[in-house]
Amino acid sequence: MGLDLYVGPLTRYHLNDWLTIMQQIGARDGLDVRIVRAQEDDDRETDPDVVYDAVRGWQQWLGEALGAPADWPEGTNRPYWTDKPDWDGFGAVLLFAAYDERPDLQPGPWDKPDSPRAFADAPAFQAASAQPERYLSLLAGVEWWLPLATDPLVIEAPRPGGQPTRMASVGRLEAELRLLNERTGLLAGYDPAELRRGPTTDHPTVGDMARFGLAVMLDLAETALTHRQPFLLDY
Repeated sequence: MGLDLYVGPLTRYHLNDWLTIMQQIGARDGLDVRIVRAQEDDDRETDPDVVYDAVRGWQQWLGEALGAPADWPEGTNRPYWTDKPDWDGFGAVLLFAAYDERPDLQPGPWDKPDSPRAFADAPAFQAASAQPERYLSLLAGVEWWLPLATDPLVIEAPRPGGQPTRMASVGRLEAELRLLNERTGLLAGYDPAELRRGPTTDHPTVGDMARFGLAVMLDLAETALTHRQPFLLDY
């Protein structure tokens, strides 16, 4: 099961009115690409007006719960952005965040490297995620980052469809990714646009995957911040 990133209105997301990168490539090449997600909903609402009203109602509820506006632009006519770091790129970013928190648990040159896809099993991630200091939203299991007027740190709240999800602000995500780059130098000397195309070697290291993942995530986080749109994990 792969991992995609989605930036855009929740109305389009809940209507499934968007295409992943693989679907876009498939459409371009005349191929039918079917995406199977972890939680498929056969009863998904398909009326755009109903979904829009539900999302707007949820925004109002969330804003009242937080005591601050949660009124970013919504609707089916608004654009979206997406990319695919997959679990290798995303997991490598989380590993580097964990190593920055707990350098004593980072594998040495002669140790077996941690697997990005199995980042949750890495000793550094387990220790850092228990008490994150610099990368709270990255290491705390957040899956939705929202363009909120205030920073609520990390919250757990139901999505418009009712599924409990850990959430944080887009501003926090962008700041954490920038801090990770500043402290690790992952993107220093590289062209981010080239990095976002993916590793060029057949046997990328954890560092190679982290550079790719960070370039993808930071670009979309900046887009979400600029356009005041949610940033979601989709799998």
